[in-house]
Amino acid sequence: MDNDLFNNLIAKELTVMEIHLEAKAGRTAITIDEYYRSRVAQGVSPNTIEKELIDDLENGGKMFNEFRNVVKATAHGNMMRISDAAIAGENGVEVQYRWVAVFVNTCPDCMELHGEVKSWDEWESEGLPRSGNTVCGDNCQCMLLPEDTTELAPINRGE
Repeated sequence: MDNDLFNNLIAKELTVMEIHLEAKAGRTAITIDEYYRSRVAQGVSPNTIEKELIDDLENGGKMFNEFRNVVKATAHGNMMRISDAAIAGENGVEVQYRWVAVFVNTCPDCMELHGEVKSWDEWESEGLPRSGNTVCGDNCQCMLLPEDTTELAPINRGE
């Protein structure tokens, strides 16, 4: 395994994860602030608003449940991208990689990419799986496999 390459890819991924989580936390903070100000404008007491927000947090209400779901999707995407980095670290970036879509509910973007072969650097610049360049975003289940891996037919059970 090329440890320098792997460490470089992991460092990039940690930076991306930090950016995503900061942005998602910022959006949630704006939602909470908007909710608070709207409720105050409606004449609701701060104590009542606090109870509503705590109830939302404890019972999976809209605001906090949405944040939890976004964090889960981001964490899943990041863990899968770290797995991708391990594949690249093991095989090197000079190998050609095939985009493989073989999971349930494959999005149209991934179906179009299925079978395309490019270098790691090309995929990185155009968009790796779960990097946000496809409709499925962090929920992408596709993989980049070395080109010499058996080509697999896509499975799309979502239709």
